[in-house]
Amino acid sequence: MKPEVRQWNAKELQNVEDIKQAARDYLNHYGTTKEEKLEMQRILALAEQGDRQSQNHIILRVKHYFEEILNRPVTEEILPCVNAYEGITFATYGWGILDVVLQLSPLIEEVRITAHKPVAYLEGGVKKFLPYQPSWQEVEVLQQKLANAAGLTFHEKKPRLSGYLDKLKARLTMFTFPYSRMPTAIVRRFTTTTFSLDQLRLQSYPTFDERVQLLLEQQVFGRSNVLVIGPMAAGKTTLMICMLKLKDPNTDYITIYESEHEMRFADVWPGEVIELQNVEEIGIDLANSFKDIYRSTANTVLIGEIREPIEAYHFVNAGIRGTDATIAALHERFPDKALNDLTDLVFQYGGRSIELTQERITRAVTFINSLKYRNNGHRFIDAIYTTEWNALMQRAETVPLVLLNHVTGHYEWTGKQLAGELVEYMLYMGGADLEVLKCLGLTDLGRIV
Repeated sequence: MKPEVRQWNAKELQNVEDIKQAARDYLNHYGTTKEEKLEMQRILALAEQGDRQSQNHIILRVKHYFEEILNRPVTEEILPCVNAYEGITFATYGWGILDVVLQLSPLIEEVRITAHKPVAYLEGGVKKFLPYQPSWQEVEVLQQKLANAAGLTFHEKKPRLSGYLDKLKARLTMFTFPYSRMPTAIVRRFTTTTFSLDQLRLQSYPTFDERVQLLLEQQVFGRSNVLVIGPMAAGKTTLMICMLKLKDPNTDYITIYESEHEMRFADVWPGEVIELQNVEEIGIDLANSFKDIYRSTANTVLIGEIREPIEAYHFVNAGIRGTDATIAALHERFPDKALNDLTDLVFQYGGRSIELTQERITRAVTFINSLKYRNNGHRFIDAIYTTEWNALMQRAETVPLVLLNHVTGHYEWTGKQLAGELVEYMLYMGGADLEVLKCLGLTDLGRIV
């Protein structure tokens, strides 16, 4: 015998919980035919997966129910910064306060939700807060919904989750007790796949000027090895994706290695891409992962971020022995320190001498693109360097090619030129444009290459 559905009336709706329960009872049992019921259940399921169109459908249904059927317009605040019907939908069939934050602005990059703490988020690179503190239970419910949407398990015996939310194109990281003292959910929106170098240059806070963009393009066309450095959130991944987009899908094969599938470059580039990630927890160690990178016959290898000694070692190894470009990111603010960090990591893995390691690094790293990040959200290239081996001092050195004058805001070219053999490689192994390199002052006008 089916349980009888409660029929609410306006007088019974005394508080917010009554309102939310009335909405649940109405939607869960909506429809007079089997087809209508199944369609509503499909819409509710999609809403819990983060489907915005389904949520909008529910919002209209809920508004009709309270205003037209019950004649009781909802004026209570269910969640901040949204109207009551959006709040009911987000709180019952959506992702609660996370949905609220995500709809505030298309520029929101990251949302952090922790029990009993104000919700924090990054908008255009600037950290902001929402005056709302979710309860412990509210965060736990949200975590379970997000885990279901990511298709992963998450509970006290598996208190850490790292996944991907396809509807948002966002990375999901969550912790709960006992691994974390407070349950926390972090959603990092990954919208950079739609960017291009032109967009980075023409945005309100430009990342570089036109001449610097020309040098970035020549790095790609010339099959150069590039190390992108900068602090967290400086835009390293964005820049690497924009550079990869310049690759020719008819001639290039790309292999990407990341600790987690974040770039998802195959979704935006029509060429052949192999995307690998760290899966040591299921028995495939990093050493075998890098063997698979070499076996993929890729002529472009990208390492999402160098963290471990083995990653540094294989970045240098691929840069020296590869047939094409090797690209990687490294959390470091200064180029000379970046070379020292690479040296330290490679030596930890099994380097024979500091001098030999540094000499190999100068052969493996052609250009260093340095990014900076201001507290107003402005991300920009502050300098581009090339590397050289100082035989007298027996050490690797960085040579600045272009620097940003922070007083005038203009880029200043140092007049330093690229080594002749490097220019030859960029022209004949790659497809760099000699006239562009001459225009940028990176090679002698009279040099015959």
